Amino acid sequence: MIISDSFQRDHMLREKFMAHSTESPLIRLYARMDRERLLSLPICPKCERLGLRDKGWIAQKIMTCPHCGYHGKATHQMSAYLNEGCYK
Repeated sequence: MIISDSFQRDHMLREKFMAHSTESPLIRLYARMDRERLLSLPICPKCERLGLRDKGWIAQKIMTCPHCGYHGKATHQMSAYLNEGCYK
């Protein structure tokens, strides 16, 4: 029963994070178009929402957040953020 409660809690946290991270209408458009692309987007270190790659992405992982306006270096992409459980 403990495993089930833990699994359910983790699932609820993951769903809550997904709703939080995809609040931007532009990001929701990406989510509807291509899930693989969504998982490759960077996470904003300031507000923990999905951001967009910007000039300098290849060399320095520069991103812009459409929600809070952060512009700078990304620390995670969505797939790694979910796999590492950083949203907890």
